[in-house]
Amino acid sequence: MFNASNEWLDQMRSIGDPIVDGLVAEHVATRGQESLDRLLGTLFQTQRLPETDPLVGRYLTEMPRLDLIEREAIARGQQLFGLYGPEVLLILGSYSLPLAYAAGHGVQVVYRSRRLKDDPIRRLCDTAQMVVNVMQRGELEEGGLGWCATRKVRLIHALVRRRVQLDAANPWRTEWGVPINQEDQAGTLLTFSIATLHGLRRMGAKVTSEEADAYIFAWSTVGRLLGVDPSLLPSTEEEATLLAMRIGTRQVRPTPEGRQLTQQLLSSVQTLLPVPGYATSLTQFFLQDTVFGKDVAAALALPKANWTRLLVMARAAQKRMILSWLDWVPGARRRRSWVARQFAQRMILHQRPDGNTPFHVPRDFRRRWGLHAAR
Repeated sequence: MFNASNEWLDQMRSIGDPIVDGLVAEHVATRGQESLDRLLGTLFQTQRLPETDPLVGRYLTEMPRLDLIEREAIARGQQLFGLYGPEVLLILGSYSLPLAYAAGHGVQVVYRSRRLKDDPIRRLCDTAQMVVNVMQRGELEEGGLGWCATRKVRLIHALVRRRVQLDAANPWRTEWGVPINQEDQAGTLLTFSIATLHGLRRMGAKVTSEEADAYIFAWSTVGRLLGVDPSLLPSTEEEATLLAMRIGTRQVRPTPEGRQLTQQLLSSVQTLLPVPGYATSLTQFFLQDTVFGKDVAAALALPKANWTRLLVMARAAQKRMILSWLDWVPGARRRRSWVARQFAQRMILHQRPDGNTPFHVPRDFRRRWGLHAAR
């Protein structure tokens, strides 16, 4: 049963992922702490799990099977992503990730992971890849791309959790709760679900309550696959809003770590946008009034927006006006955001220093969104 009480959330901060954490602890006890870094390095280089690895093989064997329920509701949520994919990806980099960095306790794990801290564009692309994989229809079924993505992320969480706990050079504070605990995971899921809905509407998109509920349900299904406690997985937009407000009140606070990560993220996002200063203006625009509270922008100490803030607001107003005209056009649902499409296209074309392209969009999505796969 859904539970957003403070007492319950306090308990959830002391819980990580007991099943997987136990497997990782046994693995470290027999193979040493260095095995964590080796396996993490492998996992970060591939979308598929290396099943020949002893820990991965045992993990896949011992994880209980989870049958999906209400597949049509999941598909309706995924359909919304198919309609607004580029906008969702833009919201991810300009809104969802900054929200996560405003969680003063939860952000400590990200800051202690050098790969996540020192390569923000890669984290954005990796996260976007996970979103694309889980939001494809049918791919949350066992063996699908989305299913594999959740299995991989769940194992990465357990490995990072253990590595942080064993890091004697940077002791973990008890008041932060267990690293990547249940409340923090629930909050992160909300940045992908309810915050995305809020961002779409801020951009002028028209999302019905039925579509919003389906999108929340689809992401709660992802949460189940990631090992999040069912009590923290909302089924409706109303429940998600309540939980986001509660977690925001509890967790949003200024930290040097959150501010540094946000500045690095904004600099990286700016490289994917066509106008200088647009990244800061977009994030300011989204964070003016969030479901997580009104203190997020202040907590992150965002730099002052330049003239592009007027452009952001003007484009949102223009889109709302055009969509109101399209109400008279049968079957018309959306008008493509040029900025969002440019952002998604540049993510596809972005090249890492090692020459690998870290972000792939399936052909069907590229066709619907007007994107191409090569330069």
